[in-house]
Amino acid sequence: MKLHVRIALGMAMMAAVAACNKSNDVKLSGPKVHAAKPEQTIAMGQSLELKPEFTQESGISFKWTVNNEPAGTEPSFTFKPGKLGDYKITFTASTTRGKDSAVYRINVLGQYANGFYVLNEGWFGTETGSVFFYTYGADTLLPWVYHAVNPGKDLGGLANTLQYGAIHNGKLYMVVKAGGPLVVTDATTLVETGRVNNVVSGKGMSFTGLDATRGLIGADDGIYPINLTTLAIGAKITGVSGATGNMVKAGNYVFAHNQTSGMVVLNATTYAVAGNPFKATIGFVQGKDGRIYGAKDSLLMSAHPTTLAIDSVKMPFKAVTPFGAWRSVQMTASTINNHIFIAQPGAGWAYGTRLYRYTIGTPSTLATPFITLPAGQYFYGSGVNYDHHTDELVITTINGPFSGNVNRVLFYNAQTGALKKTVTYNGWYFPAMTVMQP
Repeated sequence: MKLHVRIALGMAMMAAVAACNKSNDVKLSGPKVHAAKPEQTIAMGQSLELKPEFTQESGISFKWTVNNEPAGTEPSFTFKPGKLGDYKITFTASTTRGKDSAVYRINVLGQYANGFYVLNEGWFGTETGSVFFYTYGADTLLPWVYHAVNPGKDLGGLANTLQYGAIHNGKLYMVVKAGGPLVVTDATTLVETGRVNNVVSGKGMSFTGLDATRGLIGADDGIYPINLTTLAIGAKITGVSGATGNMVKAGNYVFAHNQTSGMVVLNATTYAVAGNPFKATIGFVQGKDGRIYGAKDSLLMSAHPTTLAIDSVKMPFKAVTPFGAWRSVQMTASTINNHIFIAQPGAGWAYGTRLYRYTIGTPSTLATPFITLPAGQYFYGSGVNYDHHTDELVITTINGPFSGNVNRVLFYNAQTGALKKTVTYNGWYFPAMTVMQP
């Protein structure tokens, strides 16, 4: 009997110890941590509050690190980045019984990365050019963003016109026409990184980048090379004379729209003239098929990017030369579909109201307008741009056929032509063009 009691007592003690050990195992595991959104993207100037979930236990303590550097000891953390880049933020909850961690990976973009720029010419003789910014999903534009980031600096004088901008290799190059400067900024922060005050005797009109160190400036007397490291401008390229507007680099060729020769093709390495495929009235954009598109009178023309062989299709209207009061070409191309978009000009110097879409290889698609602007609106500046981030057409208008102080940015579905949104800003701004992030 005593043996049975001793065995039973021993078994009971063993069970109690096992139960105790099991309970201790749970306590030794410590708190549990969970991050609901471990990967996020924000822009410079924004802050991000991080509030991970964790099991509450007595004696709990917290630790935050940003790229392995101590950053806080509270249960939540507000992250305010000081520079662009990728950040690893770690949250650790600890007790004497154990600890657990959660890792956040935050990508910090420039303040102006999530949207596009609107370059305004300015009110000649009264107000200089300006840069506005549209943030995706917003219902308004951020005004005068260049001036806000670069206090005390300007985009030319009252007699200059901000006319052209292009992003190349992480930089935004802005060309101010009629004697203004070439201004270079970071493409996502707008912080000015350099400028050329006297651009080929004040004759600069357009810009295209070739590689990390070389670019070209279109001017009213030809084309000039520019060193992108030093911003030194070289001697005018031989064989090209007359005003030169839009330029497109494709492979080892540069296709330039020239008032004298139409389409001028340069070797992108030697700058030697490789050909003059056709006498373009307006140009150029590159289609998804690789061909370079422009127009000659009532023909929509294209050149093969390597053989320079030309093709054409009839349009129901006649193109009008942009030279005289040059503005960027009112054409754009989809990067998703084989679509070329071209605006019909108004009568004389008036601005038009119709946009046509050519589906490459199908001439009948040019029979009728793809988009007709709302009543009382007219294309202005480059007029239309394709946003590959959203598959939208972004159109800039004013409220008069020659002039107007009501400026609008219209967003159209590039597949259906349906108007999705209109953003209005009032004043004598005259939108020159929109510039999309790569």
